[in-house]
Amino acid sequence: MIKNISFLCLLLCSVSLLKGQTSAIKSPDEFLNYKLGSRFTPHHLLVDYFQYIADGNTKVKLIQYGQTYELRPLIAAIISSPQNIARLEEIRQNNLRRTGFLEGTVRNDDIAIVYLSYSVHGNEAAGSEASMAVIYALASGGTEIDKWLSNTIVIIDPSLNPDGYSRYSDWSNRVSNTPFDPNPETREHNEPWPGGRVNHYYFDLNRDWAWQTQKESRDRVDFYQQWMPHVHVDFHEMGSESPYFFAPAAKPFSQDVTGWQESFQTIVGKNNAKYFDKEGWRYYTKEEFDLFYPSYGDTYPTFSGAVGMTFEEGGGGFSDRAVLLQNGDTLTLTDRIAHHRVTSLSTIEASSNHASELTREFELYFEKSIKNPPGTYKSYVIKNTNPGRIKDLITLLGRNNIKYGQAKDAGKNIKGFNYSGGENTAYALQKGDIIIPAGQPRAVLLKALFDPEPTLSDSLTYDISAWSVPMAYGLEAYAIEDKLDYSPFTTVLQNVIPADAEPYAYALQWGSVPAAQLLASLLSAGIVARYAKYNFEVNNMEYPAGTILLMRADNRKLPSFNEIVRAKVASGVIQVSAVNTGFVQSGKDLGSDDYPLVRIPQVVSIAGDGVSPQSIGQVWHFFEEVIHYPVHLVTPGDINDINLDRYNVLILPEGFYSLDNDFTVRMKTWVASGGRIITLGSGLKQLVGKDGFSIKQKKIEPDTTKATHHRDTFPDTYASTERKSISEDIAGAVFLTSVDKTNPLSFGLGQYYMTLKTNPTSYAWLPKEGNAIYINENQKHYGFAGSRALKTIDHSLVAGFESIGGGQVVYLVDNSLFRSFWNAGKVLFSNALFF
Repeated sequence: MIKNISFLCLLLCSVSLLKGQTSAIKSPDEFLNYKLGSRFTPHHLLVDYFQYIADGNTKVKLIQYGQTYELRPLIAAIISSPQNIARLEEIRQNNLRRTGFLEGTVRNDDIAIVYLSYSVHGNEAAGSEASMAVIYALASGGTEIDKWLSNTIVIIDPSLNPDGYSRYSDWSNRVSNTPFDPNPETREHNEPWPGGRVNHYYFDLNRDWAWQTQKESRDRVDFYQQWMPHVHVDFHEMGSESPYFFAPAAKPFSQDVTGWQESFQTIVGKNNAKYFDKEGWRYYTKEEFDLFYPSYGDTYPTFSGAVGMTFEEGGGGFSDRAVLLQNGDTLTLTDRIAHHRVTSLSTIEASSNHASELTREFELYFEKSIKNPPGTYKSYVIKNTNPGRIKDLITLLGRNNIKYGQAKDAGKNIKGFNYSGGENTAYALQKGDIIIPAGQPRAVLLKALFDPEPTLSDSLTYDISAWSVPMAYGLEAYAIEDKLDYSPFTTVLQNVIPADAEPYAYALQWGSVPAAQLLASLLSAGIVARYAKYNFEVNNMEYPAGTILLMRADNRKLPSFNEIVRAKVASGVIQVSAVNTGFVQSGKDLGSDDYPLVRIPQVVSIAGDGVSPQSIGQVWHFFEEVIHYPVHLVTPGDINDINLDRYNVLILPEGFYSLDNDFTVRMKTWVASGGRIITLGSGLKQLVGKDGFSIKQKKIEPDTTKATHHRDTFPDTYASTERKSISEDIAGAVFLTSVDKTNPLSFGLGQYYMTLKTNPTSYAWLPKEGNAIYINENQKHYGFAGSRALKTIDHSLVAGFESIGGGQVVYLVDNSLFRSFWNAGKVLFSNALFF
């Protein structure tokens, strides 16, 4: 790392990237009235500088493509030659014809599109600061830069996470010394909870590209797909002691990364290295950051035909504006800006030099996707048995521009991989089944998201190793090796309830996120609801356990009962039936005690220091943005003082906080009087070993085996340590579980439940009948799980509850709200909440 390099010196250094600047446009220093890197720029001034650059500039167009939860603008600047800007829409549409998104003949314009994304993690703020230096260089121009822009369109997104960036930069500017204190022990190097890495709901937006659970992700991906760039770089920061990382990426690569995508990474890497070598800056490649999990800022573009890359600068939130390194040097924010600026311009240079190859390979990528899609499977079939789940599926498909239709050949016998059973089985197509063809522009992304188990060439991967959408959404689905005919999908109106109907009860299909949304809306409107503990049949229609019943007798004090119900269900997708009698053909009559009241949740959750920001963010987001229902968030320091009697549900999210003994005793008394605790993931540890709670953690047995070579025994090598440790790990694998379908926690989950395990922590079965979902011996799994960890999770709990007096404690061992994309887990969580 270099020491105390000013931004002005960087502009004057001899490398060719930095020639040709003019004074016609104000530099960031001149516009902001402080030296770039001397402090963090408030987000509104960052936006103002981009607007200043764009105003009246024939090389720059500024677009607001969205807005954050905290109402900050999401912007992108498009920079090219004046000639290209004048026909920008023509170029954009021509590029979309390359993808097959638009019909028509492609004109060979050989214009490369380079998309640069900065600071998706808000406290990795050097990227956003560097974006101002980059746009200044491009807008000011010069011989070399003008040459690049003649055949390159550059899109700069200066802040992918404005809310997190503002949380971090505002804090730093308030507490930091002048000019800075590089001592890592001081407060300006110790960012407070929840940190600026995450967005408003504490989500890591860099893991949300495919799932788009967050508003920022949806807005960004929508804008991205309007352009479909050929090169995308995601700018990050990491630990302050690390040198700069740039492409090529580490293995494992997805098997669908093309030879060209891999080779161009090397081209860019060598170009970056040329400039770093000249300055003596430390860097590395081909380590740590792989191309496998499909929802990153490098992999999602890669599976969208681009050359997607991650660049990582040493620094991050801990470094603030300057930090003392172990080698005695001081890493400054100015240094970090300089490095990001150089790799940004170097990438543009390399792309311009290879523009014709980029456009040609990009077009070939989509031609192959449509005509000869990768992989074994040529069609995916989704049974349309639960309209709520289908709604969520087609929403995800639509957001990712994945084509789908519905089966034309009802009754046709097919055979393929059955996601619920994990083996090939026969199936007869039904009317309304969803057909997703593999041969389409989004073939590679479709394969990445839907294949049961992506091929993993190396178990040392950076993230989870399994995530298949049919498993995550709890869909009855088949992967087929043949092409299937399909017609356009049409939504069928499920609910026909006469306007003057006054039935004995309304029966609502349970088992989807839209069903949970509908139930929460009905409860908020004052409707009293019950649920069926057992299957029943009435009027020749069968209803499964978990069916929601809105009975006229329970709501007789609500004069507008029928009108409210009809209004709530009319525009939805949840199947609703009018039941005209309480006398059933089989099962229990509707007046039986086996139709308990749905809980009207009054929810409090611990949130604050020690709590995992991602975990509580997932809880917060689930209530506010998914089911639109209130939740009360209380810090661990204040939880002792709350009146628990105001609530009937207490959530213990993941994290490293602790509950004192007095509160634990009070909490147990509250449960006995009818309260319910819902524990998520590591939140279970709050109750392990506590008096009155039965949950017990299982331990990984010590490894007593010895490595052998021929007849001799050798100790483990130093280099083997990392690989040996993964035998005890489950970084993210999907397991088929055993389900007690009579347990209310299992209602609506369907024929099977797949759980996503993100760590090897496991718990023994509960001593009584509360084991709703569990893992038996040698159950099937997808993705990587270490051999010793697999032994530990045999006969372990996934979800269950124990009764204490009149209340319950629910144990959700695998965080069912993880990243908010495991929709089947949201149904499980809803069961814990309402039943």
